[in-house]
This record gives sequence, C-alpha cells and structure tokens, in this order.
Amino acid sequence: MKRFLAPIVILSSLLFLMGMGELGGSAPADKVPSPEKNFSVKVTDREGIPTSLSQFSQEGKVFLAGKRGSATVTVPFEKISQIQFQAAEGNEIPAKLTLRTQESLDLKVDKRSKFYGKAEFGTFQIDAKDLKTVNFLP
Repeated sequence: MKRFLAPIVILSSLLFLMGMGELGGSAPADKVPSPEKNFSVKVTDREGIPTSLSQFSQEGKVFLAGKRGSATVTVPFEKISQIQFQAAEGNEIPAKLTLRTQESLDLKVDKRSKFYGKAEFGTFQIDAKDLKTVNFLP
C-alpha cells in the first residue's frame, strides 16, 4: 500500500501546483488595481498616442520604483511632474523624472513593469517599455 501512496501524493501535488500557474500573472484586461490615492495623468505611448487617465498606478502602487545606481528607490507620485522614458537597455528603461521642485532625477525602471489607469473609454494597461511620457496633472 505504501508503495502506491507516494506516487499518488506526488502526482496530486504536481497537478495542484500546475493549476496555480495563473496566480502571479497580469490583471485581467477589464480590471485595474485600485490605488490608495487617485492620480490623474496624460500618458503618451511609443506610437505617439496620448491618453488621459485617472487612478494611475505602477502595478497598483502610487510611486515609481526603479534603480538609481546600485540602489533601489521609490519616488512618490506626489513629487513627480513628468516622466520621460528612453529606449530600453536590456531589461531596463532609463526614465528621466522632472520633480515638482523642477529638479531632475534619473532612474532605470524594469521594462516589464506594468502601469494601469482608467480612461473615459475603459481600462488601460501598458508596459514601461511601451511608454514615452507621463505628465501628472495638478
């Protein structure tokens, strides 16, 4: 009996774990994360198409996360006036931030990072690699 129990347990566990494949994936196309604070922005994608959004977030968070040198940093959206994304460099996108104080800050953002928002016509999702600019509205 013990001889047959181990393969059954292993097979059952394997099937269960395979069924969990979608748990870490992206949000459904008709839903966006609900951020803790509502930020309104105008984004322009790499094709030059502008879109006005509310409830803008980076993966549901209201800050821009990236690398500054060897450090990982987060910059709250409250402090950002504009983000300009450059061409991808490997897995990262250089981003030039203009802060509300008119200071500049350079970060590198993961190109697979997703940004979300709500437009008048529906939901909006875009990868960092497909963004050109983000202008935060007052």
